[in-house]
Amino acid sequence: MKIQWKELKPIISAIGRKSKQYLAVLDEQGNILLANSTMIKELNLKNPRQVRSNFFSLLHPEHVESFRNAFQYSVKNDSPYSMELNLENGHCSPIQWQVNYLSGKANGFKTFLCQCALKAEDTTGLKQLMQNNNAGEIFFQAFMKNTPNLIWVADEESNLVFANDVFSHYFRLDEKALNKKIVDLLPRAVADFLYEKHQKVFQTNMPVEAVEKGKSADGSTPAILSITIFPFEDASGKRLAGGIAINQADKYYMGKKLATANERLKQITGISSDAIWEWDMMTGKMFRNEKLMEMIGYQAEGTKGLSWWLGRVHPEDRDQLNDTLKEVTDKSLQSWQTEYRFLCADGDYKNMLDRGFVIYENGMPVKMIGSLQDITEKKLMEHLLIEGKLYSQKEISETVIRVQELERNRIGHELHDNVNQILGTVKLFVGMLTPSSEEEKQIKAKSIEYVMMAIEEIRKLSKELVVPQLKGESLEDNINDIIDDIHLSTDIKIKFTYDHENGLLNVGKKITVFRIVQEQLKNILKYSKTKSVDIFLQCKDNNLQLVIKDYGVGFNPQQTPRGVGLSNIYERARFYNGTVNIQTAPGKGCTLMVTIPCENKD
Repeated sequence: MKIQWKELKPIISAIGRKSKQYLAVLDEQGNILLANSTMIKELNLKNPRQVRSNFFSLLHPEHVESFRNAFQYSVKNDSPYSMELNLENGHCSPIQWQVNYLSGKANGFKTFLCQCALKAEDTTGLKQLMQNNNAGEIFFQAFMKNTPNLIWVADEESNLVFANDVFSHYFRLDEKALNKKIVDLLPRAVADFLYEKHQKVFQTNMPVEAVEKGKSADGSTPAILSITIFPFEDASGKRLAGGIAINQADKYYMGKKLATANERLKQITGISSDAIWEWDMMTGKMFRNEKLMEMIGYQAEGTKGLSWWLGRVHPEDRDQLNDTLKEVTDKSLQSWQTEYRFLCADGDYKNMLDRGFVIYENGMPVKMIGSLQDITEKKLMEHLLIEGKLYSQKEISETVIRVQELERNRIGHELHDNVNQILGTVKLFVGMLTPSSEEEKQIKAKSIEYVMMAIEEIRKLSKELVVPQLKGESLEDNINDIIDDIHLSTDIKIKFTYDHENGLLNVGKKITVFRIVQEQLKNILKYSKTKSVDIFLQCKDNNLQLVIKDYGVGFNPQQTPRGVGLSNIYERARFYNGTVNIQTAPGKGCTLMVTIPCENKD
């Protein structure tokens, strides 16, 4: 079970001014909940119990994100995370920090134990706490269990007095190994090395540091151990040597890989025409090659980290870029790309295509390498191409509508002038028949009746098909003609309200509005079962607004497919950059709203 952060109060308080170690408990927002007196004094902090300070304000701004990443790593892997950080208060040299996730929360936030790299004198202090303080013992045991480092203690006779779990696992020892000679427990080369270092510590009473290569605990991977051995005495005054071995293989080999990668990057950027950038996510430092700096027009010495770059991304695109970077780290993605506008030194925005590749170490993102491409001209060409396509489509649509109207005219006139004349002739011939019986008289009467019905239907159909003469008559007069015909043949009452500015419309738009009214009234007569209809036509805010409202049965627009009539309405409005909105529901009637930009007459 993890130690609760509140249990650390007596421990942190007990580590006094003589300790060279900074020790603090932070919440995930960076607030300092506890701090030892050394940290409070040297960093000029106020007592956390009286005034809450924020640890992030002590860091160099480029390191804040790295520290947040350390929090995430510690929670995700349930293990400590170490890093080097620079403080803002004059401590310019990097300081090694370690972050440990603690159980329990403070004000709803996760808590973390943060400390400098362990020093020899600090271990003595912790040892005393283990002997004199129950909470200190809990902390010491929790630290020994969770630290990834090898820790051991030997006496002057080279007997192993103490070994933590990592040390025992590394050398495959059990609990019977304690108080036995190191030479009998460890490989001969290791035992000889430790014996020599222990003796030097006892002779000089000074810590000894060394770096040795070896193997991991399972022998499968190489290990590079940074070893510190230091002298101390137990409560009885017995002289002991404590040792800490930190496996820095990952850091060593990653450093070599990064150094190689950096060298290759420098060589590539020197000969490449691409704009290349690199972001060290642990330090926050950014590298941008000369090509990129030429592209944006800034001087290299005037640019800084990620926050500087984000501050020059167009405000409308900034959240998108932030979300992209967050998604990459949250989902551990390998690569990404996005487009955004960037404010260059000349005050103009350029359209950028940004691509990035992420390097991970122990599951944590440590570096991003990417390239930037100026796509401003490409975007301009795409815009011009789209405008050209829209213009071509408009011309095609206009031609199609014109041909449709011509064909409707031709069919309408053909029906009226030819078919109706033929039917009229048929009527005359049928009228000349002289039936001899009552049954034949009925057949003659029915024949004439049906011929007259056909003539009337064709007359109505031809009237619908033929384009009205809108140049000579107003749009309102032609709509009133449709309404009069409906009033003659049905009991539906139609109220038509309009203003007198519609004369500003060109002929094409008048025909479009006429056809939309005609089409919607046909739909109403066929489906709505309404007794009344309201039509509103007005010019407002330089837009023509047409509203046709019935009070019939309505329909569910999600379940009812769009028929030919409605499709024609949408297509005609879209041709003039107009919009169509239908509001309806079962039992609620239907309201059709069409908006078309107004223009001067042709």
